[in-house]
Amino acid sequence: MSNESGEIQRLRRTIEQLSDQMIRSKEQEERILTEFSDMNNELVTLQRLLAKNNNSLEAARQQAVDAGDSKIAFIAGISHDFRTPLNGILGMAEMLKLSPLSEEQENSVSVIQDATKLLLKLIEDLLDLSKLEAGQMRLELGEVDLQETINYIVRLLEPQVRKNGNQLSIDCDPRISTLLEGDSTRITQILINLIQNANKFTSEGTVRIRVALMKDDEITQMIRFEVEDTGIGISEEDQNQLFQPYVQTERGRSSEYGGTGLGLSICKSLVTLMEGQIGVDSQEGEGSTFWFELTLGKKDGNQSVASAQKHQGQDMDDEAPSVSVLLADDNVINRQLVMLQLKKLGITQVDAVVNGEEAIAAFLSKKYSLILMDYMMPVMDGLEATRKIRSIEMDEMRHTTPIIAMTGNVMQGEKDKCMEAGMNDFIGKPFTLEILSKMIEKWQQSSEPTEVLNMSIVHEIAELNTDGDRTLLGMLLDMYRNDTPGKIEALRRHIVSGDHGAATEVAHDLKSGSLSLGIRYLSTLFARIEQFAKEGQSRKAEPLLDALLPAYQAACAALQRVSKD
Repeated sequence: MSNESGEIQRLRRTIEQLSDQMIRSKEQEERILTEFSDMNNELVTLQRLLAKNNNSLEAARQQAVDAGDSKIAFIAGISHDFRTPLNGILGMAEMLKLSPLSEEQENSVSVIQDATKLLLKLIEDLLDLSKLEAGQMRLELGEVDLQETINYIVRLLEPQVRKNGNQLSIDCDPRISTLLEGDSTRITQILINLIQNANKFTSEGTVRIRVALMKDDEITQMIRFEVEDTGIGISEEDQNQLFQPYVQTERGRSSEYGGTGLGLSICKSLVTLMEGQIGVDSQEGEGSTFWFELTLGKKDGNQSVASAQKHQGQDMDDEAPSVSVLLADDNVINRQLVMLQLKKLGITQVDAVVNGEEAIAAFLSKKYSLILMDYMMPVMDGLEATRKIRSIEMDEMRHTTPIIAMTGNVMQGEKDKCMEAGMNDFIGKPFTLEILSKMIEKWQQSSEPTEVLNMSIVHEIAELNTDGDRTLLGMLLDMYRNDTPGKIEALRRHIVSGDHGAATEVAHDLKSGSLSLGIRYLSTLFARIEQFAKEGQSRKAEPLLDALLPAYQAACAALQRVSKD
């Protein structure tokens, strides 16, 4: 019995121990569950805070975007309002300087031009800075001929350099490829800014431009650009903050030199946008060397492609008698200025109107070689007038008349709106006589009146019926519509990239397909592009690209009407 009692006692103790362990395990489990619940509550709270913060951040981001957009829109509007009178001042001063003047009068005109150009430079700097801050600056990649770029800059700036008693020298590495790929406009902008700075702070000295090849591989070249001067130099303290917006050196802030402090900041932003580096080496009193390095892609081509140019004035004089221009601008100063500029180019067949409605009425009453259309006008603006003119051309199977937008708002978004409305090109105010001459010559190359369709071929096709309900012409038109837009886009890519062989092949295919349907005018455009591509001169074909889509649309609309009839 004693053994049984002992065994029972041991079992009781074991049960008590197990019960105690179970109780403690339960308590531990409850503590863990409580801690987990607390942690879960904290996590939920954090998630709510995170969501709230995300909403706040998104609202702040959107507010910043809206503020940036408003700022850009405001500056763009101010730019347009400033550029309109500036265009009149600069243009009239240019025309006045071409007339017989005394030395005192000529000096006065030069002062007017210099002051106006300085104000225009300030406006352009503010626009560029706004676009860069808002992340809206976009690179426009294309062919870069550095030798031609340097030559252009020298022609432009050498008079200013000589005026300061300085000598301008150039050293360009002969190992650099003739044609490279990059944003030629921005490279030119940076160099002009650096050279003007060097000239401004140098007197009776030297400004040297060096372009050197740093690295060379199969597809790229790293180029180092240097602008060295023998001017006043920059202290080490000023160098550390030189590329920040609105920052100028102590000497640079003096009225003797002037400026806004934006130029170098914009240069740095542009170089950074092109994934390059920029810097300065200088000692106070011993001159400065500003430099930047860019990696540019190599591009197939030869020297004749980049440097083949015509003498602008001579060509314009030869073609001027046959040119008739419709000028639409509500600003009386601008109208008078452009008419004087056109007259100077030998173009006397000019009709001027003050709004879009009058432009449409003039277009309906007469054929013009070219239309210069202001962007912003009362009653009807230039965009709406252009849309209506393009609609009339399609309805009446007219040849597409080149329409050039004129505006002081040079933001990329405004350019895009002009192109979407059907305009062919864009000229920003103020523009010089040379710029206007080049623009007119460019679009006269593709503006000869030509019939949209060869009706004899179209009628032959229309008379051939198929076994079904549809006509052969309608079926062929559907096939043409399915294939042609994609081929036109491919042709554009080949021309812009300089792929002459591919461009020749696609242009020939489009020409043949168009001719077989009796599409006359569009086929002549394809034929011209084909010829340029065959000669390895695709750049000459670029002005024709913008005429392709309107001509294609006009041809399809005309064929659709014939098919229905």
